[in-house]
Amino acid sequence: MKKLSLIVFGGLLAIGTLSCDKAENKGTAATSSTTTKSDAEKKTVYVNTDSLLANYQFYKDAQKEFENKGYRLQVDLGQRERGLQGELQAIQQRAQTMTQAELQGADIMLKKKGAELQQYSQQRQQALANEQAKKMQELYANIREYIKKHNAENNFEFVLGYTTAGGGILYADESADRTKEIVDGLNKEYAETKKSAPAKK
Repeated sequence: MKKLSLIVFGGLLAIGTLSCDKAENKGTAATSSTTTKSDAEKKTVYVNTDSLLANYQFYKDAQKEFENKGYRLQVDLGQRERGLQGELQAIQQRAQTMTQAELQGADIMLKKKGAELQQYSQQRQQALANEQAKKMQELYANIREYIKKHNAENNFEFVLGYTTAGGGILYADESADRTKEIVDGLNKEYAETKKSAPAKK
Protein backbone atom coordinates (compact mmCIF):
# COMPACT_ATOMS: atom_id res chain seq x y z
CA MET A 1 0.00 0.00 0.00
CA LYS A 2 1.43 3.35 -0.94
CA LYS A 3 2.39 5.88 1.70
CA LEU A 4 0.06 8.77 2.26
CA SER A 5 0.83 10.92 -0.72
CA LEU A 6 1.77 14.57 -0.39
CA ILE A 7 -0.49 15.07 -3.41
CA VAL A 8 -3.43 14.49 -1.09
CA PHE A 9 -2.43 17.72 0.55
CA GLY A 10 -2.45 19.78 -2.61
CA GLY A 11 -5.04 21.92 -0.93
CA LEU A 12 -2.41 22.97 1.59
CA LEU A 13 -0.81 25.07 -1.13
CA ALA A 14 -3.52 27.53 -0.22
CA ILE A 15 -3.50 26.65 3.44
CA GLY A 16 -5.46 29.63 4.45
CA THR A 17 -6.66 32.99 3.32
CA LEU A 18 -7.24 34.35 6.74
CA SER A 19 -8.64 37.80 6.03
CA CYS A 20 -8.82 40.17 8.92
CA ASP A 21 -11.99 42.15 9.44
CA LYS A 22 -11.90 45.22 7.22
CA ALA A 23 -15.41 46.46 7.84
CA GLU A 24 -14.23 49.43 9.90
CA ASN A 25 -11.84 50.60 7.19
CA LYS A 26 -14.17 50.35 4.19
CA GLY A 27 -15.92 53.59 4.92
CA THR A 28 -12.71 55.63 5.08
CA ALA A 29 -10.58 53.88 2.48
CA ALA A 30 -11.86 56.02 -0.39
CA THR A 31 -11.52 59.35 1.42
CA SER A 32 -8.29 58.95 3.35
CA SER A 33 -4.79 58.05 2.22
CA THR A 34 -3.57 57.61 5.81
CA THR A 35 -2.75 54.02 6.76
CA THR A 36 -3.88 53.05 10.25
CA LYS A 37 -1.52 51.31 12.63
CA SER A 38 -3.52 48.06 12.47
CA ASP A 39 -3.34 48.09 8.66
CA ALA A 40 0.39 48.70 8.77
CA GLU A 41 0.88 45.73 11.06
CA LYS A 42 -1.00 43.37 8.79
CA LYS A 43 1.24 41.29 6.58
CA THR A 44 1.49 38.10 4.58
CA VAL A 45 3.41 35.14 5.98
CA TYR A 46 3.78 31.57 4.81
CA VAL A 47 4.12 28.00 6.01
CA ASN A 48 6.41 25.56 4.22
CA THR A 49 3.99 22.68 3.67
CA ASP A 50 6.77 20.16 2.96
CA SER A 51 8.38 20.90 6.31
CA LEU A 52 5.02 21.03 8.06
CA LEU A 53 4.06 17.54 6.93
CA ALA A 54 7.53 16.17 7.66
CA ASN A 55 7.38 17.42 11.24
CA TYR A 56 3.69 17.34 12.19
CA GLN A 57 3.28 14.31 14.44
CA PHE A 58 -0.38 13.86 13.48
CA TYR A 59 0.63 13.37 9.85
CA LYS A 60 3.48 11.02 10.75
CA ASP A 61 1.19 8.92 12.96
CA ALA A 62 -1.45 8.83 10.23
CA GLN A 63 1.15 7.80 7.66
CA LYS A 64 2.34 4.95 9.88
CA GLU A 65 -1.23 3.91 10.65
CA PHE A 66 -2.18 3.59 6.98
CA GLU A 67 1.07 1.91 6.04
CA ASN A 68 0.24 -0.76 8.64
CA LYS A 69 -3.37 -1.06 7.49
CA GLY A 70 -2.29 -1.25 3.88
CA TYR A 71 0.24 -3.95 4.71
CA ARG A 72 -2.33 -6.00 6.64
CA LEU A 73 -4.77 -5.69 3.75
CA GLN A 74 -2.17 -6.89 1.26
CA VAL A 75 -1.36 -9.87 3.51
CA ASP A 76 -5.06 -10.70 3.80
CA LEU A 77 -5.61 -10.48 0.05
CA GLY A 78 -2.46 -12.48 -0.63
CA GLN A 79 -3.61 -15.29 1.66
CA ARG A 80 -7.03 -15.41 0.05
CA GLU A 81 -5.51 -15.44 -3.42
CA ARG A 82 -3.12 -18.26 -2.50
CA GLY A 83 -6.03 -20.21 -1.02
CA LEU A 84 -7.94 -19.91 -4.28
CA GLN A 85 -4.83 -20.87 -6.25
CA GLY A 86 -4.48 -23.95 -4.04
CA GLU A 87 -8.04 -25.00 -4.84
CA LEU A 88 -7.33 -24.62 -8.55
CA GLN A 89 -4.20 -26.75 -8.32
CA ALA A 90 -6.06 -29.43 -6.35
CA ILE A 91 -8.73 -29.62 -9.05
CA GLN A 92 -6.10 -29.76 -11.79
CA GLN A 93 -4.45 -32.71 -10.05
CA ARG A 94 -7.77 -34.57 -9.90
CA ALA A 95 -8.94 -33.47 -13.34
CA GLN A 96 -8.27 -36.81 -15.05
CA THR A 97 -10.47 -38.65 -12.56
CA MET A 98 -13.34 -36.13 -12.69
CA THR A 99 -16.37 -36.32 -14.93
CA GLN A 100 -17.19 -33.56 -17.39
CA ALA A 101 -20.01 -32.38 -15.15
CA GLU A 102 -17.66 -32.26 -12.16
CA LEU A 103 -15.12 -30.26 -14.14
CA GLN A 104 -17.76 -27.81 -15.26
CA GLY A 105 -19.04 -27.47 -11.70
CA ALA A 106 -15.51 -26.88 -10.40
CA ASP A 107 -14.90 -24.28 -13.09
CA ILE A 108 -18.08 -22.42 -12.18
CA MET A 109 -17.17 -22.57 -8.48
CA LEU A 110 -13.66 -21.20 -9.06
CA LYS A 111 -14.90 -18.38 -11.26
CA LYS A 112 -17.47 -17.45 -8.64
CA LYS A 113 -14.85 -17.44 -5.88
CA GLY A 114 -12.51 -15.41 -8.10
CA ALA A 115 -15.21 -12.80 -8.70
CA GLU A 116 -16.01 -12.69 -4.98
CA LEU A 117 -12.35 -12.20 -4.14
CA GLN A 118 -12.08 -9.38 -6.64
CA GLN A 119 -15.17 -7.71 -5.20
CA TYR A 120 -13.86 -8.17 -1.66
CA SER A 121 -10.52 -6.63 -2.65
CA GLN A 122 -12.20 -3.61 -4.24
CA GLN A 123 -14.47 -3.06 -1.25
CA ARG A 124 -11.64 -3.27 1.27
CA GLN A 125 -9.38 -0.98 -0.72
CA GLN A 126 -12.19 1.53 -1.21
CA ALA A 127 -12.99 1.45 2.51
CA LEU A 128 -9.34 2.10 3.32
CA ALA A 129 -9.19 4.95 0.79
CA ASN A 130 -12.32 6.51 2.33
CA GLU A 131 -10.82 6.21 5.80
CA GLN A 132 -7.61 7.80 4.56
CA ALA A 133 -9.51 10.67 2.93
CA LYS A 134 -11.38 11.28 6.19
CA LYS A 135 -8.09 11.39 8.08
CA MET A 136 -6.74 13.91 5.58
CA GLN A 137 -9.79 16.10 6.07
CA GLU A 138 -9.14 15.96 9.81
CA LEU A 139 -5.51 16.95 9.30
CA TYR A 140 -6.47 19.85 7.05
CA ALA A 141 -9.09 21.01 9.57
CA ASN A 142 -6.53 20.81 12.39
CA ILE A 143 -4.13 23.02 10.49
CA ARG A 144 -6.73 25.59 9.48
CA GLU A 145 -8.21 25.80 12.98
CA TYR A 146 -4.83 26.18 14.61
CA ILE A 147 -3.76 28.89 12.16
CA LYS A 148 -7.04 30.69 12.75
CA LYS A 149 -6.45 30.71 16.52
CA HIS A 150 -2.77 31.58 16.08
CA ASN A 151 -3.68 34.46 13.81
CA ALA A 152 -5.87 36.08 16.47
CA GLU A 153 -2.63 37.09 18.22
CA ASN A 154 -0.65 38.01 15.10
CA ASN A 155 -3.07 39.88 12.85
CA PHE A 156 -1.72 38.32 9.66
CA GLU A 157 -3.81 39.11 6.62
CA PHE A 158 -2.75 36.01 4.70
CA VAL A 159 -1.08 32.75 5.69
CA LEU A 160 0.04 31.07 2.51
CA GLY A 161 1.27 27.55 1.83
CA TYR A 162 4.68 27.33 0.18
CA THR A 163 6.30 24.22 -1.26
CA THR A 164 9.73 23.84 -2.83
CA ALA A 165 8.26 21.42 -5.36
CA GLY A 166 6.35 24.18 -7.11
CA GLY A 167 2.97 25.79 -6.79
CA GLY A 168 1.72 29.33 -7.03
CA ILE A 169 4.43 30.94 -4.88
CA LEU A 170 7.68 31.32 -6.80
CA TYR A 171 9.65 33.01 -4.03
CA ALA A 172 9.22 33.35 -0.27
CA ASP A 173 11.38 35.50 1.99
CA GLU A 174 12.58 33.47 4.98
CA SER A 175 11.68 36.33 7.32
CA ALA A 176 8.02 35.59 6.55
CA ASP A 177 8.37 31.88 7.35
CA ARG A 178 6.16 30.85 10.28
CA THR A 179 6.48 27.10 9.74
CA LYS A 180 8.30 26.23 12.97
CA GLU A 181 5.94 28.07 15.29
CA ILE A 182 2.91 26.61 13.49
CA VAL A 183 4.33 23.07 13.63
CA ASP A 184 5.35 23.46 17.28
CA GLY A 185 1.86 24.66 18.16
CA LEU A 186 0.17 21.88 16.19
CA ASN A 187 2.35 19.24 17.81
CA LYS A 188 1.65 20.65 21.27
CA GLU A 189 -2.11 20.51 20.68
CA TYR A 190 -1.86 17.01 19.19
CA ALA A 191 0.18 15.73 22.14
CA GLU A 192 -2.44 17.09 24.54
CA THR A 193 -5.21 15.47 22.49
CA LYS A 194 -3.43 12.10 22.56
CA LYS A 195 -3.01 12.32 26.34
CA SER A 196 -6.71 12.96 26.89
CA ALA A 197 -7.92 10.40 24.33
CA PRO A 198 -9.08 7.01 25.67
CA ALA A 199 -6.58 4.21 25.13
CA LYS A 200 -7.27 1.99 22.14
CA LYS A 201 -8.00 -1.63 22.94
